[in-house]
Amino acid sequence: MTVNMHNAHYYVKSKRTSVMCLLHHMEFDDRPDPAKRLEMARIARGFKTAKDAARYFGWAYETYIQHEQGKRGLSRTADRYAKAFRVREGWLTTGEGDGPDGAPTTVPIVGYAGAGPDGSVLYATGDGNFGEVPAPIDASSKTEALVVQGDSMRGLANDGWIIFYDEKEFPKEDHMGEVCVCFLEDDRVLIKTPYAGSQLGLFHLESMNASMMLDVPVRYFAFVTDIKPRRSAKKFALRNPDAPPQDVDGNGRMLS
Repeated sequence: MTVNMHNAHYYVKSKRTSVMCLLHHMEFDDRPDPAKRLEMARIARGFKTAKDAARYFGWAYETYIQHEQGKRGLSRTADRYAKAFRVREGWLTTGEGDGPDGAPTTVPIVGYAGAGPDGSVLYATGDGNFGEVPAPIDASSKTEALVVQGDSMRGLANDGWIIFYDEKEFPKEDHMGEVCVCFLEDDRVLIKTPYAGSQLGLFHLESMNASMMLDVPVRYFAFVTDIKPRRSAKKFALRNPDAPPQDVDGNGRMLS
């Protein structure tokens, strides 16, 4: 299989679930997608908090916040919220069409994480060959996603889950101790937690299910910024359904 390298990108908010990764603590947003889009629309409309929006429009705060938290569905209130936040009702409920201010509604899936024997990332041989997934809150045009395949990343993300990450950057102190996509000098791409190595340009790379990699030269890091469980990422709009080894099924797993 030909493996081309690519780059990619995102942030995490409200109803949160914690995931422990050795010394690292990370949170991901497991709310239903309509609840996330409701928050995105509210922020884009200029309301910093849910309470500000509820007060301005005369809504019961406890009811509104339950919609943003995903504790209540939007079927009866989507039209009201769409008009108030000046977005399309279809986008709010299903993600179809443009979001507020033209924000992206989908993110390209550029490869599989944990697919290689060393837990490496396998990228698509063409842009978007793995399809798309709904964009997380605050996604940009550079945001991309990886589908986790297999159990090599269990404890951080399970088989079929989606990992979002930011554009790659030269190594800096901010990356240390944070889960990152690591672009190595030997062209491998791994998802690890980096720490400073024994000398400049070298890094120790930590993971859940493998020994610490010591003094590894790394070109770039990209922050892993969101993780979406399989149940929240069942709908994929495949751009290239005729690419047999690279298609994914409704659970985000590779089709044989």
